[in-house]
Amino acid sequence: MKFIVLKKKEWQVAAILDKQEITDIWGELTCQRKPDQGDLIFGKVSSILDDKNAAFVSLGSGKPGLLNGDELITAQEKKTAGERMPAVSACIQEGQSILVQIKHPGVDRKGPIVTELISLTGASLVYMPYAGYSAVSKQLPAMREELLQIAHEHCVEQEGLIFRTSSAYLSKEALIAELDDLREEWQRILQSTEGAHVPSVIKKAGGLAERISKLYPLHRVTELATNDADAVKTFLPLLAKGAKVMSDEQSENVIQLLERTIKGIEKTVKIGKASLHIEETNAVTAIDVDSGGVRRSNKNQTHFEVNMMAIDEIARQLRLRNIGGMIIVDFLRVDEKERDALLSHLKKKEKADKRLKLGGFTRLGLFEMQRKKAGLPLSKLI
Repeated sequence: MKFIVLKKKEWQVAAILDKQEITDIWGELTCQRKPDQGDLIFGKVSSILDDKNAAFVSLGSGKPGLLNGDELITAQEKKTAGERMPAVSACIQEGQSILVQIKHPGVDRKGPIVTELISLTGASLVYMPYAGYSAVSKQLPAMREELLQIAHEHCVEQEGLIFRTSSAYLSKEALIAELDDLREEWQRILQSTEGAHVPSVIKKAGGLAERISKLYPLHRVTELATNDADAVKTFLPLLAKGAKVMSDEQSENVIQLLERTIKGIEKTVKIGKASLHIEETNAVTAIDVDSGGVRRSNKNQTHFEVNMMAIDEIARQLRLRNIGGMIIVDFLRVDEKERDALLSHLKKKEKADKRLKLGGFTRLGLFEMQRKKAGLPLSKLI
């Protein structure tokens, strides 16, 4: 498995190359001036909307961040205790200085979404000072109880941990040492807010490398190709032990493959004679399945076979385009029996893509699903 980092003047993308095929692409703007995902900002509460259970926080640049009521520290404490969630105005006041983290960056006319529930990502742990719970990577089911016991013994008050996949390779002592390091970093962050100008950036996120390491098991990657020398320093330590940088000639070949893949991304995707029409908007991504010239023994069979092929390609396109948020698919109409088979096939894709969550068919026959956002979709970068 190979990892590719391609840097241009205004943007940078990273991709996975598996069996000579690009499977996943992530990207970020390199000239980003607005707050980015993961940034810690000491902001000021500009307005409170109790009727919408939210507040707006001034971040110093760009639009104010939306802070939902369930993202407040006090609300999380009440939730952990099994108590009723308080009104936003009972937790914070207008003009109050508040430390928040960018959960989702602003896109187009929408401002960012922020949270008071800070998380700090380490090599093997994600430290959450106010979470009130701990969790283990789904890749480590056999170690779940053992790792949660470490969290139970060493977390205090509202602290929580997420044990990343790389936790499997560390001893208990090494994990505790990393927890102590993250705790110290958190104390330094809190101290830096004392007397700080409001609003101001307290800590910039680790950028693309940190974001991808949360989403993908990079420790499985054995080779790195890039046109940027700085990317070697940033990404190589995240890859498998002994991972190597590819030769200039090899790097050039796979980088060209990535560039061709990006340039080939269009609104209409052909699947033989059939096709998908993908329309990305601020609110929702709509996907229409078109049978084109496909013909089988009868109309229902034609629709069923095209839909099955479409599901495979939809799953692939969501990952290539880094599409997140609400997704609506207009499949070709089939009978109830075939619809159940489509749902079963979709569930396999849900299991393979941890960011994907299926909804179901609406009364009008559209299929709803949601995919967790992770940075900007490719269409917003290029």
